[in-house]
Amino acid sequence: MSKAKHSENIKGWVKIVRRRYESYLKTLFYFKKQGLRTSFLTALQGEGELLKGPFTEDAEGFLTGERPRKLADEYFGDESSGLAPALINHELYKHQERAIRATYKEQQNIVVATGTASGKTESFLYPILFSLYRQHLDGKLKERGVRALILYPMNALANDQRERLGKICEHIERMKKAENCSFVPTFGQYIGQTPEDKNDTYRNKPERLPGELIFRKEMRKNPPHILLTNYSMLEYLLIRPDDSPLFDNGLSRYWQFIVLDEAHQYRGAKGMEMGMLIRRLKQRLRDGGRHESDPFRCIATSATLAAGQSEKDKNAVAKFAKELFGEKFSRSGIIFGEHKPHSEKDGAARRYHAFVRALEGAFLVHKDGEDSVVLNRKEIKEEDGLENARPLEIALCKECGQHYYVGRYEKDNRCREGYGRLVEAIRDPSHEDFGVDYY
Repeated sequence: MSKAKHSENIKGWVKIVRRRYESYLKTLFYFKKQGLRTSFLTALQGEGELLKGPFTEDAEGFLTGERPRKLADEYFGDESSGLAPALINHELYKHQERAIRATYKEQQNIVVATGTASGKTESFLYPILFSLYRQHLDGKLKERGVRALILYPMNALANDQRERLGKICEHIERMKKAENCSFVPTFGQYIGQTPEDKNDTYRNKPERLPGELIFRKEMRKNPPHILLTNYSMLEYLLIRPDDSPLFDNGLSRYWQFIVLDEAHQYRGAKGMEMGMLIRRLKQRLRDGGRHESDPFRCIATSATLAAGQSEKDKNAVAKFAKELFGEKFSRSGIIFGEHKPHSEKDGAARRYHAFVRALEGAFLVHKDGEDSVVLNRKEIKEEDGLENARPLEIALCKECGQHYYVGRYEKDNRCREGYGRLVEAIRDPSHEDFGVDYY
């Protein structure tokens, strides 16, 4: 590859990182008011220095295995052509291949404990796709019901997987038109921001990706094969009568996969809560048609779950996963990354790093009867026309997106008697006016 082409690819990568970071921030700061959503996006795009990089690093490469399309040929023979376009056309890492074989072929529960940017997504997404394709070939995929749940600790990660699933379904749709293949997997992201239907004015309507269900009503009517959600929303789904079509009346018959991404976050008290939630989910699925004799296929991923790769580490990870899912995990199902020996390197492997700046928060300035959003206590300069507007910290309700001013009331001699203004809160506990109020 020429240096110019390589530089172009890296610039494209940087743009993707920035876009995903902006998507994360939009999820973190979700405003109910449309005008503030627009103002916040403008502030994000106008900052200019959210991201630094890329910087390169020499790194060990992972051992490579088979191409996923070869695995598809192995498992589906001459019928693999309907699945092949959805799969990457280069070698898997060895740990990815092991994860796919262990989950799909050997029917094991697995934990993929490999480093950042090691392809953990393919390790659980491909076994799910293989299973969906097998059901398609057997004529079962046309029956309604979720097949796989992928649970994320934050919506930003789910947004990332949503885009990846959209790309996979796009490739399948192209093959469908060219080869007259009828394999049509579907997915849906069911989170707090998912609109009820096309008439929902409270939530933003996302752009529909290939294979995607974007409304709550359509997911209840025809549940997606792959359901993306988070811990809090799963709690709601299990108790709200409106969402019972996702689970009840035989629709859980083919629900097999339960995937926890970033599983290391579920330790201690949070781990106990997640363990109980998973047990409630499994019981609900059995009540909804999943046969007692049909095991669930449980998958956990993490970059930091194990300190090493010894047998002792495998035992500890297997015990953790067993307690979390309430299912059996063997040591053979604990999959670590396998690095190339130094002598096998074809030149230095390269990793690229980008550093994104954390925001102190979001702040409002008020002018001419309107609020606008600024970031990181942006300095208000006289030429901005906002010399009399002081930024006030924003607090947001995570449930509805309603915003509140965070500050304190201060009497102002320039105002009429009995009137004052809001000013920034005092955070120093030693100050006599320490504390905040919400307005």
